[in-house]
Amino acid sequence: MSAGLGLRAGVRAAMPIAAAYLPVAFALGAASSRLDFSVLESALWSAIMFSGANQALLLSGIASEASVIVLTLLAVAASLRHLLYGAALAGRLKASPAGLMMFAYGLTDEVFATTLTAYEARAHALPSRWLVGLAFTALGVWIIGTALGNALGDILQDHFPGLREALDFALPALFVGLVWSTARRSILGRMLLAAGLSACMVFLGRPELAILVGALPALIPDRRAQ
Repeated sequence: MSAGLGLRAGVRAAMPIAAAYLPVAFALGAASSRLDFSVLESALWSAIMFSGANQALLLSGIASEASVIVLTLLAVAASLRHLLYGAALAGRLKASPAGLMMFAYGLTDEVFATTLTAYEARAHALPSRWLVGLAFTALGVWIIGTALGNALGDILQDHFPGLREALDFALPALFVGLVWSTARRSILGRMLLAAGLSACMVFLGRPELAILVGALPALIPDRRAQ
């Protein structure tokens, strides 16, 4: 095992993610309680569907009585970027098949950014224990946050009307910070290209493609690995 890359190190690496996940999951839990989800149902929901975007989509779909087929297709489209994440991380992970499966289950935008940061800092493949510690700490906090939000969220949001806007900002801000922390010269060009491509999609009226198209530069080979 690589020095300093055990299970505990993975848990420590997940702490910034956990700090931002907790309030966002809290908000989703509070929203689910308004649709008569129980605390247990909210927790199980987050354990099965570890995706803030898809969970928010499902909540809005249930509230608007949207078709299950439409919601399913939208959720699949919103998740296609994970295929690009997997391709970008190929060769950067030194994990067992079981470790890779567990990591893949917990792979989110922020977990991806943190993993890429760790690899760029060390320039060697990341082991199973670190990957599992990172992904499952993030997942565990997400589940806990959703359950707490279901139990307490409505009360807090009634007393603090501006809380929802603050929670909505927390996750995008975290992701930008995590990605920017990897901004060495070797990947700065790819980061700027990704931002430009995503912005173009938004300006062209296709915001649903912004993440998918913006992730394409991650597939550009790293010259150091050649």
